[in-house]
Amino acid sequence: MSGSWHDSYLGKLRKLIGTQKIIVNSVRAILLDGEGRALFIKRRGDNKWGMPAGAMELDESVFDAMKREVKEETGLDVIEATLIAIYSSPNTQTFTDRWGNEHHIIEYLFRVDQWTGTVEKETDESVNAEFYPMDRLPEASSELFARHHERVCKDYKKFDGTLILE
Repeated sequence: MSGSWHDSYLGKLRKLIGTQKIIVNSVRAILLDGEGRALFIKRRGDNKWGMPAGAMELDESVFDAMKREVKEETGLDVIEATLIAIYSSPNTQTFTDRWGNEHHIIEYLFRVDQWTGTVEKETDESVNAEFYPMDRLPEASSELFARHHERVCKDYKKFDGTLILE
């Protein structure tokens, strides 16, 4: 769903309910290059690094949401991916954004197993894209997101085929 945040499901919902806490279903994709480095994009909005991720839209499956977010933020087309974790703990997945909106995030983490295309350094949603070693991640928008990126990398490494639920 390319376009403005205000036209998105979440943007329209926020217009109706304001800043009160809501549950947001989101997706995150971990894409690795041949050297085992994870792809991060520098977001246009806050100019900070993060893995391809975003909120689901109405009438969209979690897999389709992940494919859309990867395409919008990197230019890559996901062919095959594996769901490796679902994060939903209110202790670790609740936050207030810079506009005062409260979120309880349910996040579906996918390992992208196969994709086509070339990474675009700049898209409508990103201003850069780079692969980083999992032990030297780029600066995130907050300490909360930095810890989450570390957890995602740790869970990727320990994934043995059994879905991780938190």
